[in-house]
Amino acid sequence: MATAALAIGLAVQPGTATADSELDAHALQSALDKLTAAGAPAALAEVRVGDRTWSGASGVRDTGTKRPARPGDRYRVASVTKSMVAAVVMQLVDEGRLKLDDPVSQHLPGLLPYKEPITVRQLLNHTSGVPNYFDQLYAETGDKELEEMERNRFRYFPPRDLIKMATGKSLVSKPGTEFHYSNTNYLVIGQLIEKKTGRSLATELERRVFRPAGMKDTSYPAVNPYLAGPHVNGYHLVEGRPARDVTVYTPTVWGAAAGVVSTNADLNRFFKALSDGTLLSSARWAEMREFTVAPYALGVAPGGDLCPARPGEYLWGNTGNGFGYRTMSFSSPDGRRQLSFSWTLSVSEVDGPPAVSKAVQEMVMAAVGATCPQKG
Repeated sequence: MATAALAIGLAVQPGTATADSELDAHALQSALDKLTAAGAPAALAEVRVGDRTWSGASGVRDTGTKRPARPGDRYRVASVTKSMVAAVVMQLVDEGRLKLDDPVSQHLPGLLPYKEPITVRQLLNHTSGVPNYFDQLYAETGDKELEEMERNRFRYFPPRDLIKMATGKSLVSKPGTEFHYSNTNYLVIGQLIEKKTGRSLATELERRVFRPAGMKDTSYPAVNPYLAGPHVNGYHLVEGRPARDVTVYTPTVWGAAAGVVSTNADLNRFFKALSDGTLLSSARWAEMREFTVAPYALGVAPGGDLCPARPGEYLWGNTGNGFGYRTMSFSSPDGRRQLSFSWTLSVSEVDGPPAVSKAVQEMVMAAVGATCPQKG
């Protein structure tokens, strides 16, 4: 099932900016409207430059009542969750509770049944070689995919059961040598956080990330299948079928890999808090952005840029692709330039219908271009 994968980074390349950093509300709203016109039931965005902010919405919260979507509506952010979970790990490193190059077996003996040592760092950057449980759980496409989603809608998945499912297979590569995206990596990280703190991942995310970053509309619903508060419904599209509402399901299928519910404003607050010292030391934030064999670092990925920039200044963040929702959230390393946007349509193929893909690219271009520093 292709929804287990995600596109890394922004599909824009470094270039010369022609616009200043005045947020063009018309251009940004037009880009959102093109996304809903292309087929996404709703599209939401928030773009920031320094103390200036633009937020917008297009489309409807749900296709039944056709209530209009609002910029502050909540949604499932999918794999942007990984950035938040990785931030907790980096805090534990700062506190001396673990080291990135510690073997996982030192802290969680027996959880990974492989002879090859696998480190915390390799889990965070997807070079562990551990198979992706999601590829086994959702191996079908088309109508069978929809049947699997419906059958598992209210099923409780203990994280250790999903880890055991994945590790019943051999490593896909020698640890540390190749990039293989695997949600299993972050389920193991979730277990590691709980072991080292003695508290649930939900508690640690709340006390270490959400609360200090001011993310008042963000939660990690460990079991509850329903979205609380104002939110947009998520829809899944299979070719030849009407889009199906897949908003409600037990989030244990994602857990530490992709279970957070948030808003675009809160995602921007999170990445700002990563860069300004609220969540991490500057040294740890810099280390979080280091990568080796693939452009995916420790829970964050680099994006391209439209603005004149040196390599160290490119945007950083993450993308999410879960049931019913797609997300992009990227910020400059200093947190001054930020963009977060989402749309409520997932598909069997990650790229989706060509019209939607084109509209997403236009939204990225408009949002990144709107944050370029003023000339002069």
